Amino acid sequence: MKYKIENILEDLESQGWSVQNNFFSTELTQSLKQTLSTIRQQGLLKQAGIGRNNNFHIEQSIRSDEISWFDESNLTESQKIFLEHAEELKQEINKRFYMGLNEFEVHFALYSENSFYKRHLDQHKNQDTRVITFICYLNENWHKEDGGELKLYLNNGEIITVLPDAGTVVCFLSAEFEHEVLPAKRERASLTGWFRKRE
Repeated sequence: MKYKIENILEDLESQGWSVQNNFFSTELTQSLKQTLSTIRQQGLLKQAGIGRNNNFHIEQSIRSDEISWFDESNLTESQKIFLEHAEELKQEINKRFYMGLNEFEVHFALYSENSFYKRHLDQHKNQDTRVITFICYLNENWHKEDGGELKLYLNNGEIITVLPDAGTVVCFLSAEFEHEVLPAKRERASLTGWFRKRE
């Protein structure tokens, strides 16, 4: 894991974003997918919205996924392992870049067939607490014809396209890069989190 984290740090330093295939083991991603399946069966997935606090609202023309935030009081073993790795990455980022990150918030995201999330920035208006976005995909044997790619819009006009294949991790500066999720032809599962600093 250390060299994988080092790869992310080098990418963040040189370009502000990183894509790492096979960052997490198949065993872990399968277990996380099973946790998501259980959460779904329990009816704990909620329609995702946009905005925060008083500005929060559901707008399915912009995003149509369902989410479930991690419940710190009721974590599975795979969720605990995932959070341990995220904590290790957070500490290394702070050590390297002195960013003062002190929190990690994360949710499962489930996109049913044809669901999407239009181009957006992860940082809320008038709030700079989300510093780094961290996405992990949970979809085995994903192919280009399945759609559902993440499109990351770089500042030089280039577009990075990422297949949401199990174990792949995408990490980028939340305030810098707009991105979108294209409609998929099959169900698409992921974990999306943010390393945050205090308000």
